Amino acid sequence: MIIGHLGIAAATYARRRDSSLVWLLGASMAPDVVDGLFVAAGSCNPYGLYSHTLPAAALIAVVTGALAYLATGQRISGVLATVMVLAHLPLDYVTGLKLFWPGGELLGLRLYTYPTVDFFVEALIAAGGWWLIRARPWAPRWATTWLALAVLFVLQGTLDVVGARQNGMKPSACGRAGPLAAG
Repeated sequence: MIIGHLGIAAATYARRRDSSLVWLLGASMAPDVVDGLFVAAGSCNPYGLYSHTLPAAALIAVVTGALAYLATGQRISGVLATVMVLAHLPLDYVTGLKLFWPGGELLGLRLYTYPTVDFFVEALIAAGGWWLIRARPWAPRWATTWLALAVLFVLQGTLDVVGARQNGMKPSACGRAGPLAAG
């Protein structure tokens, strides 16, 4: 799940004007950012062990929530940033194949192996969040334009095409290829 996470963050912001949209968007993607840091460092993060298992996500959630609170001075932004990180996990079990707990079984529906279906599911979630935020007069203009929605669709389409060429896999620094499809 990629743009679907952003759609959930936008929908949350649409309900809570007193929160920070930027922090909600960032928090919704925090486990994937951690994944990306492992790839950039050339370190193996097998099946999201250090980013998408419940203990890892709980740690990322606490750190992200604390940073959001310190940066904004808004308790609600800290709480919602924490929730966004934790909400990341169930969505990724729809699109990918992840560990829920270190040493546990791999879980997930692997929707990434069906890129067209994945695109429409994620586009629907993202469009729903965009539509909700667009209806709010306090929402930032950059987030409510048709261009913002188009950019999300192009991003997801590109990721689905690239992922399909890799059998639904995300980039990984792990030595052996495996069904690392995750969102």
